[in-house]
Amino acid sequence: MRKGGRDAVRRREEEHIKEETRGLKDRAAALISATVIMLTLLFSSAFPESVRTNIVDVLEPVSAEMIKTAVTEKPDYSVFIRLADVDSDVSPEVVIRLINISGGPDPVELKGDEPKVLIYHTHDSEAYRQTEDSTYVPTGDFRTDDNEKNVYAVGEELKRILREEYGIIAVHASEKHEKPKLTEAYSRSLETMLRYKTLYPTIEMFIDIHRDGVEDTGYENDFVTVDGLECARMMFVVGTGSSGKSSQYAPEPKTEAELMMPDFESNYALAAALMKELDSYEPRFMRNIRVKAGKYNQQVSSQCLLVEVGHNGNTLEQAKNSMIFLARAIAKVCGGK
Repeated sequence: MRKGGRDAVRRREEEHIKEETRGLKDRAAALISATVIMLTLLFSSAFPESVRTNIVDVLEPVSAEMIKTAVTEKPDYSVFIRLADVDSDVSPEVVIRLINISGGPDPVELKGDEPKVLIYHTHDSEAYRQTEDSTYVPTGDFRTDDNEKNVYAVGEELKRILREEYGIIAVHASEKHEKPKLTEAYSRSLETMLRYKTLYPTIEMFIDIHRDGVEDTGYENDFVTVDGLECARMMFVVGTGSSGKSSQYAPEPKTEAELMMPDFESNYALAAALMKELDSYEPRFMRNIRVKAGKYNQQVSSQCLLVEVGHNGNTLEQAKNSMIFLARAIAKVCGGK
C-alpha cells in the first residue's frame, strides 16, 4: 500500500477512536450526573437543609452543559429542582415521583348550578393579630371561637367571591373540629368532608383554610401589596401520606377512609398551577409549597388544597384581601364564568 493510502487509513482510525472516546465520555458524564442526583435524593437527610429544601418540579430539561457542570464542578441542585420545601421525613421514592410530574392538574369543571367546592377548616379557631378594628375574645394564643374573627371569616369571603364574581358554587362548612382533642381534628374534618361529599356528589374541590403560626412579634410587615391592597402571603401544603398518618401529631389511622392514600401528584400539580398564577400577580405572594409526610385528608379527592392564609402576624383584613386573588386564580386555572 502506498504511503498516502496508509496515512488515510490511519487518519480514519484515529477519527474513529476519537468518536468512540467522545461517546464514552458523554455516556460517563450522563451516568455520573444521574448518580449524583439520585444519591442526593436517596440520602437527602444526610445533607444540610440548604440542599434538602427546594426539591420538586423539574425546572428545565437537562442539557449537555448542565451535565458537564454537574460532572466537572460542585453540582448546584437548584438547577434541577425548585418550587417546594420538602420535609425530611418524606420518602425519597415520593420525591422522585414528584420530580417526574409533567403537565398541569387533572382537568376539573367548576362551572354549573350545583356545588363544586367545599371550604372547611380543620383548625377552626385559628385567628389573626388583633387590631383596633378587629378585636376578639381569645380562647388560646391567637385563637377565638368567634367565627367573624377567625379563619371561618376568611373562608366565608372566599365562598362569597367564588359565587358572586366567578359563578362557582362553593359550600362553606361551619363544623368545629378542634375539640375535644386537637390531635384528632383531622379525623373529625375527614368525617365532615365525607358527609358533604354524600350530600353534594358534584363537589370536585376541597379547600382546607388555615392560618400559619410565627413568633408573637416581628412579622407585622410580612405582607404583599396587590392592586393597592395589603394581602397576607399564602402557602399550599401537600400531603403525600408516606407517614401513613393524617398529620404529624395525629393518632394512627383506624377507619377505611383514614387508611386511603392521597393522589399527591394531582394535588401537587393543582397547588403548583395556582401558585404560578398567584405569583404572576405579585412575585412574593406565595411561599414555597410545603410537602409533608402526612395525608391531611387529601385522599378524598384529586383536587384537595390545604392553604395557609397568612400567619398570626397578619391581620384579618389582610387575610380576607388575599381571598380576592385566590378566587381569581381558582377561576383562571379551574374555570369560572
